[in-house]
Amino acid sequence: MAHEHLDDVKAYLLDLQERLCEGLAAADGRAAFKEDSWQREEGGGGRSRVMESGAIFEKGGVNFSH
Repeated sequence: MAHEHLDDVKAYLLDLQERLCEGLAAADGRAAFKEDSWQREEGGGGRSRVMESGAIFEKGGVNFSH
């Protein structure tokens, strides 16, 4: 797969993560996601998002790594 296609897929998946978090936070009404972005020394990285102590969800996460 060409590098530009990988960038497109990464952008799509990060946007999907954003939309999932927004939808879950809106459905819960009380909890908000906390974000941790990270990089690996050997390349790649990711973005972890966790919510807890919500009105509906006790704890949940939506994570992305590449």
